[in-house]
Amino acid sequence: MTIEGRSRFAAVSLTLALLALAAQPAAAAVTHPLDALEADEIIAAVALLRAAGHAGDTTSFHTISLEEPPKAAVYAWRAGEPIPRAAAIALRDRGRTYEALVDLSARRVVSFEEVPGAQPMIVLPEILAAAEVALADPRMQDGLRQRGVDDFTQLFCAPRTAGNFGRPEERERRIVKVDCFDTRGVTTDVFATPIEGLFATVDLDARSVIEVTDLGVVPIPPGEHDFDLPTLGRVRDARPVVQASPRGSNVEISGSTVRWQRWSFHLRWDMRAGAVVSMATYDDHGKARPVLYQGSLSEIFVPYQDPTLGWHFRNYMDQGEYGIGTTVSPLVRGSDCPADALYLPVVMGNAAGGADTLEDRVCVFERALAAPVWRHFDIATQALESRPASELVVRAIATVGNYDYAFDWVFDLGGAIAFRGGATGIDGVKGVRALSLADPSAAEDTAWGALVAPGRVGINHDHFFSIRLDFDVDGPRNRFVRDVMTAQRMPATSPRRSLWHMHTEVAKIDRDAKFRLSYERPAMWRVESAETKNALGYPASYLLHAEGNALPLVDEDDAPLARALFATQHLWVTPYAPDERWAAGDYPNQSEPGQGLPAWTAAGRPIEDTDIVLWYTLGFHHMPAAEDWPVYNLGWHSLTVRPYNFFDRNPALDATPLEAPASQPSSSGSGG
Repeated sequence: MTIEGRSRFAAVSLTLALLALAAQPAAAAVTHPLDALEADEIIAAVALLRAAGHAGDTTSFHTISLEEPPKAAVYAWRAGEPIPRAAAIALRDRGRTYEALVDLSARRVVSFEEVPGAQPMIVLPEILAAAEVALADPRMQDGLRQRGVDDFTQLFCAPRTAGNFGRPEERERRIVKVDCFDTRGVTTDVFATPIEGLFATVDLDARSVIEVTDLGVVPIPPGEHDFDLPTLGRVRDARPVVQASPRGSNVEISGSTVRWQRWSFHLRWDMRAGAVVSMATYDDHGKARPVLYQGSLSEIFVPYQDPTLGWHFRNYMDQGEYGIGTTVSPLVRGSDCPADALYLPVVMGNAAGGADTLEDRVCVFERALAAPVWRHFDIATQALESRPASELVVRAIATVGNYDYAFDWVFDLGGAIAFRGGATGIDGVKGVRALSLADPSAAEDTAWGALVAPGRVGINHDHFFSIRLDFDVDGPRNRFVRDVMTAQRMPATSPRRSLWHMHTEVAKIDRDAKFRLSYERPAMWRVESAETKNALGYPASYLLHAEGNALPLVDEDDAPLARALFATQHLWVTPYAPDERWAAGDYPNQSEPGQGLPAWTAAGRPIEDTDIVLWYTLGFHHMPAAEDWPVYNLGWHSLTVRPYNFFDRNPALDATPLEAPASQPSSSGSGG
């Protein structure tokens, strides 16, 4: 929503809602101000827009999401009090994009404004229409026949967002590029047989083909590439490995509040972000201490590294262009998640203005790690203490085209929270002539990737996840500090020649709070309370622990990266602003360069001893290999935030021991 629209809601509508709700209570299923919109609320919001004359038969609804109340109001709210409810809606009509704010409590449209030039997320009717008009075009049909395809019903066609390379149609029209795949005989992998070098540029608003590009006939790759082939073989006598909780689960879910061990947090689903974790608190001996006000995925940037005409535009903002929430997949019990996990449905608006309830889209489960959270064997007394580690996982899996993304929020016994992003699914493959590296065309065919199967090159590419972390470490007054480690030369009187020591730097303004991981000048990144200290006198804080990362290798003036400049830094720090949720801007589809974090931080806003938000970029380069085909094994990448002087002592000290202690060892050793 625009700043103007949101500020009006925050200043006026909240008060109105709290008064009006005595007569018009929220839906019975709503138990918290941060609960996702219910189906009846989505339908009511659309009905109010229609009644006000802001939506009609030609309107498509691209996002219908909760408009969060101001943070102070959420903190002040108590169970049993009225719950303010509002919907933020992005819609499109006759080639124009609008934002609406609907106060569901007062049953009125607060604001309705056009957003010139904005391109909201692609919705399913557009995807279906783009494929249909592309296949109906005579030029496309001629190109397909030249490649030996006469039965167009045996094709799968994929509309792809086109980015912004400065061409007039990218600025003036809503476009996608549509290429097709031969699905004859295919049951599980429609992306295995690309019809290379032929695609249509489609105007989604006009439902028409702008042009058809034919780069010349490349043979359709041969062979069967479904997943479950007898020729692949299988370990038929492998016994299943399962996890069980014989005495029941420690997970409690009440409404949208999840409780596990000492953790408590709110969980909701968002059409764009997917799972949103809010108000995460840790019970420190009876005191609920806030850690993270909100954690969510903010963007995914996937640039492919092939400059040819049929591939250069394949640089996707998977979240802002397609939506992680809207592409969420059903979960397979016992495989995607444990069979005894709690499986939750999600409710989302659709393009027609209705509401869909999708079952089994989120799972919540605890798991034993088959490792100790801590242990020690005392060599003098022969005493052995060991505590088994366990953790709570919130998981959802989104399928965006050929990729499946698994996203976990993980809470552990020691007070840490982790975000894990995993990628699996199908490599994006380019159809080529080479069937092996011995073929004459192999060197040219594999210039930008690797031959993963006969006639198929997996193109090199990157994935960059932006994770938005709105910390409230013991409250919203925080500061960001860097504990920088540097080598220090010792005086001649010392037996040591050099040592490293640490000094702390406090970030002052957001323009300067952009950081990259470094092996040469390592530093700990922490969010520190400006108000509370532990028993030893240290400020309570949480630190970020990175587990591998990458940066873009291309220049910042490259058109795709210019729209995703958040990926050029591993960490950004900004002051809290309710409008700032998406790292690449509100509308990254066909967007102009420099939106989102680069624009916000240009002002140089203060970030010391105030409410701050961290934006962490988690990146990795993917160089495909033969083992990635026909399906790519799930690979995880993660960030962990863990307490650093937040507690007075180890919070996992009271982790539950095993009911039957393990046998004591018969030998001892020494060492450090």
